[in-house]
Amino acid sequence: MAVYGYSEERVESIIRATKRLRLRYCAAAAAILAAAGVVAVKRPEWIFGAQQQARMWVVMALVIFVAGPLADNLWRWKSRPNNLAESLRQTHVTVSAEGIWLSRAISSQYIARTEIQRAEEVCWGVYLRSGSRYRWILVPSQIEEFELFKCELERLGIPIVPATVPPNWEEPMGALAFVATMLCAIFARSATLLTTDFLVSVVVAIGGFIVISANPENLPKMRWVRLGIFLPVVMTGSMLWKVLQAG
Repeated sequence: MAVYGYSEERVESIIRATKRLRLRYCAAAAAILAAAGVVAVKRPEWIFGAQQQARMWVVMALVIFVAGPLADNLWRWKSRPNNLAESLRQTHVTVSAEGIWLSRAISSQYIARTEIQRAEEVCWGVYLRSGSRYRWILVPSQIEEFELFKCELERLGIPIVPATVPPNWEEPMGALAFVATMLCAIFARSATLLTTDFLVSVVVAIGGFIVISANPENLPKMRWVRLGIFLPVVMTGSMLWKVLQAG
């Protein structure tokens, strides 16, 4: 049995990189909110629709996806790096003949050796693939002795292959469709277009729910994400209802 984790030097490096990313995110989020405020005053139809029908939904989206995370970052500016450092120190990858465990501070994942079909390597780590397309474990390349970890995989007979679109091509496409359905709902006027948008949003939501639910270990921390995936359905449905009532 072999156990891999993060060295103190690597933990400090990750904390520094995370701080830089948080600064960039806060700057970008502040710029988005400022731009949205200016547009809302000068050209409200650009983001709220010609009849202001999407005002509530646009404001809600800005709060959930921009203002909320920005406020959370600022509120926890000092405590978050400490929490992240402690979490990294408690992260371990355990490799044995029975399977592979990825243990974190608040959760753990496990895939039995008999389930692992291959390991797909990318620049940020290795995806351990099971028979289920949407159940996998990502082992980050920043763990100490990552190359030795890959040797352990080969010793267990797990083939390591390069990945082109990890983890699955439909997942980033689904994220794009998630955003596109909401944007379409804001500017669409036709009942036919809104009906099509509503059906697409239902398919995207169901697909996203299935993908998120494929990893039972992640469900406790993904509870709100599983509910949020249905936001475009509710938004598009309400827009369609208004158009049908007006028509």
